[in-house]
Parts: sequence; C-alpha cells; structure tokens
Amino acid sequence: MGILVYNVPTFSYLFKKEYMAIKKTDFSALKKKFSSDAKYKPQRYFDLGPAFLDAVGLPGPAMGHINMFLGHSDTGKTTALVKTAVDAQKKEILPVFIITEQKWSFEHSKLMGFECEEVVDEETGELTWDGFFLFNNNFSYIEQITDYINDLLDAQEKGELDYSLCIMWDSVGSVPCKMTYEGKGGKQHNASVLADKIGMGINQRISGSRKADSKYENTLIIVNQPWVELPDNPFGQPKIKAKGGEAIWLNSSLVFLYGNQKGAGTTKITATKDKRTVKFASRTKVSVMKNHINGLGFEDGKIIVTPHGFLPGKDAAEEKKSIEDYKKDYAEYWKNIIGVDGEFDLKEEKVYEQE
Repeated sequence: MGILVYNVPTFSYLFKKEYMAIKKTDFSALKKKFSSDAKYKPQRYFDLGPAFLDAVGLPGPAMGHINMFLGHSDTGKTTALVKTAVDAQKKEILPVFIITEQKWSFEHSKLMGFECEEVVDEETGELTWDGFFLFNNNFSYIEQITDYINDLLDAQEKGELDYSLCIMWDSVGSVPCKMTYEGKGGKQHNASVLADKIGMGINQRISGSRKADSKYENTLIIVNQPWVELPDNPFGQPKIKAKGGEAIWLNSSLVFLYGNQKGAGTTKITATKDKRTVKFASRTKVSVMKNHINGLGFEDGKIIVTPHGFLPGKDAAEEKKSIEDYKKDYAEYWKNIIGVDGEFDLKEEKVYEQE
C-alpha cells in the first residue's frame, strides 16, 4: 500500500496565496460598501496680525473649530478676541458676541479697528452701537447661551441668516447652569451642562460646517476663566485649569494660553509725563497649549499688548523697536491721553515671574 506524502511547505504556500486573494477581493467589496471619506474644506485661520503669528506660530484661531482662550486676568485674551472679530469682518464672516462677564467696551474695540458706530436707538432714545455684528449680553445661565447658539445655527440652516458665523463667548465661568442659578446645583452641575450642550451638540454642528458640501463655515471661540490645580506632591507644579470642567477643553481643537500657569506673569509698562501716569502696554506670554489640527505651535511666545493690539517683543531689541514705532504711529492718540506729542517716559513695574 503506497503512502501519500504532502509537500507541506508547498501546500501551505499555495493555500495561503489562494486565501489572501479571496480575502483581498472580499475586503475591497466590504470597504466600498461600508467606508465613507468625507471631504473637508482647506484649513483656514483668523489673522491676529504678524506679532501674534511670530509669538505662537499660528495666525490665530482655527476656522470651523471650537477654540479656547485660557488665562488669568489682563493677559491679552480680550485683545485677541477683538482682533479676531476685526478679521472676521474683513472676511465677511458675521461676528457674534456673547458677553457674560460684562466687561465689554465697543470704544476699545473700535480703537483696534473693529467697525462699529454709536447711534441713537429710535425706540428708547438711548445710545447703542451698530454695525456688521450681533451682540447679546442678556443671559443668566448656561442653557440660555447654548440655546441662543443653536437658534443662530437653526436660522442659518433655514436661510434666515445667510452668513458664516464667528461666535465669541466671553466668558465661561461667569454664569452658572440653570439648576445652580436657582440655588439647587453646584460646580458639578455646571460642568455636566457644558459637557452635554457643548460636547454632545454644538461641537458637532460647528465641526460639521467644515465639510466641503456645507455652504457655511462656523467658528466658536470661548474665553475661559481659570483656576489653579495645586500639585499632589512636593515636587509637582501648579497647573492652570478651565472653569466649568473639562468639556470645553476636550472639545477645543486649539487652546491658547495667555500668561503663565500659576499666575498672570505679566509686567506693566506705564507712560509718565509731568507726574501723570497711564498704562501704556503690558508684556505677556502667549502659547499654544493644545493643537489637535496640525500639532504645531510655540510654547515660549512673548508679546506686547497695547490699546491698539499686539506688538512683537520676543527679545529686548525687538521690543524696543516695536514700542518706538508704535509711539510714532499713534502719537496723536497719546497726545490726547497725556498731552504730549509722543515724548514721554516709559516705566516698568518689577518683574515677578510666575510659572
């Protein structure tokens, strides 16, 4: 009786080759049936000027995304917000101001190039501001704000609001959720509402506008009040955290940090003439704390904040030139402020670095 002997390596090779050919054909059909590659618009940014680009390596907030401006008081967040609105107007994107911290100034915004005019309200006789923008500061709790944003996006979808939107909220942390407003909740309820309303709803609508077949491209920029988390060991460092929990942080594609983690870390520069002193500028830091778009951004940027916007100032020589040029360009403004033609002394407070 003969013995049948298989050439095992040859059999294995032939079987594997045939199996893979079948598998490849089957997978190609499956991929065609179940895969879908959505097309998105090219990534664009709002332009906050060359000084900002030089400091952080990005022009400004990313269009079609949620962006966060995080930092302690007086570190340049509002200046960045206004410069974003200025560029939005230039791009014919409708700026929408959601103001809950009640520190907004149209006079300051106009000084930085925002197009707005003071007019008399025909119904009340009161002075108000008009221009290519929407403004709303009539909010008591978070749900009113998120409903307002959704109403804007609904109106856009219906063709009632035929513009791309740049929605700017200043700031999270300044209003509670409805339950907390009514005295029945606390911090955890504020965080829960933000996670639900922003993370599970508005984020999808904002990011969805980046699709190539979308008529509009909408952006949400949120200024966030901070708190500082103390280290859990003697060798750790304090870390800045956003009020309202992690929802805004997690759903933000870009997070810009203004100032330092522990404190503002800014220094003031004052203009002095004949014993009269006014704030001239501030030296601050700005960095990219999170970038889920292209991963780029500097962590050691320095910038000068003036009433008219940002000046470059990454080193002493550049800062000196920036300030001298600025004094010449805005001599008339400073003449009205302190009564001289650009000739005045500059004094600086002592530097206390807070990392």
